[in-house]
Amino acid sequence: MGKGNKEGTSKQFRWTKLMEYLFLEILAEEAQKGNKPSNTFKAVSINRVVKAISEKFQVQCDAKHVENHLRTVKKQWQIICTIRVESGFGWDDNMKMITYDRATYDAAVMAHKKYEPFLNKSIDHYDEMALVVGKDMATGSFARTFADIDLDDDNIDSVPIDCENEATEEVRTNVSSSGTSKRKRKKVQESVNDEQIKFVGEQLGKIANALEQFTADKTPHLYEEVMLMEVEGFDDDFLCSVFDYLVSHESEAKAFLVKSKKHRKIWLQKFSQG
Repeated sequence: MGKGNKEGTSKQFRWTKLMEYLFLEILAEEAQKGNKPSNTFKAVSINRVVKAISEKFQVQCDAKHVENHLRTVKKQWQIICTIRVESGFGWDDNMKMITYDRATYDAAVMAHKKYEPFLNKSIDHYDEMALVVGKDMATGSFARTFADIDLDDDNIDSVPIDCENEATEEVRTNVSSSGTSKRKRKKVQESVNDEQIKFVGEQLGKIANALEQFTADKTPHLYEEVMLMEVEGFDDDFLCSVFDYLVSHESEAKAFLVKSKKHRKIWLQKFSQG
């Protein structure tokens, strides 16, 4: 995300990371206000982004640039959704990171080069992306777990698994209403319980693997995340000092990276007073 894209009708418009952060922040707020009926943003929301980008970064941004970039972000979200439902991949909601073992990573990247930008790192602004381009999907857990599904219902609600172009594929589980339905539900419940135990064990292993991978050098990523706070009004020199401090305090750097934007701002304010 944040790379230049040919999104203008007559010339290239380059989206920087700071621009994209502001883009997602505004549209996430608009979605929470209810200005995203039928998963399409109202013109007033698009125009708010146009005005903010143009004024903040002194560029000529128009509605077409915003709409085209929104399509780009939707494609990125679709890739993230696709990875997360594939066998062998898990999700660490605290780190906003897709988890996997080395064999899964090697096989996936070899088969799907487009997966690589979303692996071995926390996904930038994941919660904002979920609000902006996710369809009827709360931030946090990606989909309901087995325990969330009521097997006593005759028809189980659909679970969204694909988000491209606001189209959603659905997985429907129908429970027979015949005289043997109760016995079938009991067997299904027992099978689900076994699957849950297996699933938890696999996830613990994946989380441990993700934490091990996180010990790798995250200095460039840390720098980008710290400097993104400039849009919150923090001075560039101050943020450079913060970065230097975090580089030499690994545990605090890890904590900073997993904090929400609101909590990062609170931490920076306290740091400036200390």
